[in-house]
Amino acid sequence: MRFLHCFMLLVLATAAVITAGCTQGTTPPPSATPIPVTAAVSTPAGLPALALGPADLPSCFLPTGQHTKTAAEVGSLAKDLGWQAGYEASFACPAAGGREPDVLVQSIAIYPPANLAAIAGMVYRQDRVAGYTYENLTGTDIFVAGGFLARATVTEPAGASPGSFVLSGGKNLTGDASGPPSDFAEVIVTRNNVFEVLRMSGPGTNATLLSGLAAKAAGKIPDS
Repeated sequence: MRFLHCFMLLVLATAAVITAGCTQGTTPPPSATPIPVTAAVSTPAGLPALALGPADLPSCFLPTGQHTKTAAEVGSLAKDLGWQAGYEASFACPAAGGREPDVLVQSIAIYPPANLAAIAGMVYRQDRVAGYTYENLTGTDIFVAGGFLARATVTEPAGASPGSFVLSGGKNLTGDASGPPSDFAEVIVTRNNVFEVLRMSGPGTNATLLSGLAAKAAGKIPDS
């Protein structure tokens, strides 16, 4: 009779009633295979949760843009290395005296974990452009794969119009009269299937601050 009673309830009752009544005292149903936490962020919809927010940044930094990347925006090399999804968030801190603002850009992408070390090494080398002197950054966060501070070394040619500067590497830069090109810093974060690049530029570039933000960004990436 107990079996028949339970069978009728399964037919007539709602799922909530079934769970509360008839399954009590019987063998528990097999549990579903859990989905790895990182799978939730390996889609475009999940990536914004990994981005830094106002609470993570100095108060002067304000959001200036957020963008979910599509495959059409990604180069063939990234696709060959297994690019799956991407997201970018940018922030700016106004500077006094009419100077350019300090800008922070956080780029996030999902790749197969086996490819992250090679991608980090490639970006670390390729992002070092001519005309700057470089200082390697080291951090205590195990997920910070590398970083550098790039110091602009420029001269203003004699007799040149205001705002015309030449980088030490020979590239001519012409801008406004507020000053020469500024330093920039970059830190790479890799954890599980997540690859991130945090880049700061502007007159107030602060490598120590950027390294701390990279550690915060790494902390937002779920464990596998």
